[in-house]
Amino acid sequence: MNNDIHNRIKMRKDRKTKQAWQKMRLKTKSAQHTTDAASGKVHKLLPFSMPNNYDNRTEILRIKEIIDKTTNTIFISYKKDLLCEPITYIIPAVWGKIKQGRLTTSQKEIYSTIDSMIKNIMEILELEELNDAQIFAIEYFIRGLVISKIAYLIEAFKNRSKEEAKQGEDGVNLCDHLRVS
Repeated sequence: MNNDIHNRIKMRKDRKTKQAWQKMRLKTKSAQHTTDAASGKVHKLLPFSMPNNYDNRTEILRIKEIIDKTTNTIFISYKKDLLCEPITYIIPAVWGKIKQGRLTTSQKEIYSTIDSMIKNIMEILELEELNDAQIFAIEYFIRGLVISKIAYLIEAFKNRSKEEAKQGEDGVNLCDHLRVS
């Protein structure tokens, strides 16, 4: 008898949980809010309305592939500049702005490539009714990811080259012996 009651209670909880998840999946475009307990501020959540049969895995994989190809192409195309300049060289190139001075030709070309990639990603996401702050937030995350990926490629290449130099000649200047692909 105890098991029967326990099973009924469990089934009710499971049903309620399932209903709650279904409601979350079928979000409408209405604004949703959450309150930060510490500050008491109300934050608007981005509504993402998707039908139950929507499968966004292919879009995510397309976006991942676009970002990977773009960062690899940038690294290969601008390898000499990226390796011979300080690691911070990539930041203004990705954002298209610099505090002092002007962007180099390479930085302008990198920015143009990144900007086109971001527009392509935003089209794939098909996000509607976003305000400027929300668009900036998405672009901020994408640009941050691109900076991280290119910085990683730069450092991994430098480390690999240093290891190869240790096996060969000592005191090799990477920039002097760099072959541009």
